[in-house]
Amino acid sequence: MAIAHRATGAALFSAATMAPVVATAQLTGDMCLLIASVKPFDAGWSVAGWTALGEFSPGSTAAGVDVGSMRSQVWWIEATSDTEANPSLVEGSPVWNVAGGIVMVFSKGAGEAWDAPLFVGGGDDDNGTGVSFTCDSNPGIETGDHCVSFIGVGSDLSQPCSSHCTPTATGVVFTNTHDPATDPETTTGGDMGMCITRSTVSGTASAAPVIAATLAAAGRTAGGLIRLRSHINVVDQTPTPDAIAAPAVMPAPAIVAQHIPGPIIVMAPRVAP
Repeated sequence: MAIAHRATGAALFSAATMAPVVATAQLTGDMCLLIASVKPFDAGWSVAGWTALGEFSPGSTAAGVDVGSMRSQVWWIEATSDTEANPSLVEGSPVWNVAGGIVMVFSKGAGEAWDAPLFVGGGDDDNGTGVSFTCDSNPGIETGDHCVSFIGVGSDLSQPCSSHCTPTATGVVFTNTHDPATDPETTTGGDMGMCITRSTVSGTASAAPVIAATLAAAGRTAGGLIRLRSHINVVDQTPTPDAIAAPAVMPAPAIVAQHIPGPIIVMAPRVAP
């Protein structure tokens, strides 16, 4: 289907509730994705009015400056206005050490409708520079899908990546665009960064995707892959009762009068007595 990237808002980082920016280019009917990462790994958060997809946290190392296991999650909404209000990513319990969020916007083709997005998670908690993890399932990637792969990293020193976040999957070719072009990072709270890649797809995946990257310095990561798909919107064309034509009335067959001869009676001759 004709999915295209519309815009990406600026990444936002905070140690408390924040509202990542929806790009003003967003139009009604677009798909908006809020991609977020946080530490500590069990931090609480919520987003009202957006649909939550799965979350993933691969480790349990306590949060500190440039250390700690990460947690990542995705929320989405199909825009019903130009432009949607910025989502409020609300701090919960346990409180945040630091969190980051970014909104990406995608358009669909004319006459198409969105399938609900799918998210498969993963992470690398080995605290090294070489990141590689297999997502927790195969989301059924196929030609025409658009995918977004990402990692949240528990240190700003790990950014920018020496080799950006890249997806692979058996049977599939990804055409990758690193977005934002420069990895966002922060020294807010205990420091963190993010790395994101959006991809068009050809082929059919027969296994779960693998996400790989090379960090500038050791760090722990959590992230995954989001699958976007659209389909032709088949409009209900069932006619209304008023629009249903009455069935044609077939004329009764003509009755043609015919002469039907009666029985032939043979009279025997009368014999005189």
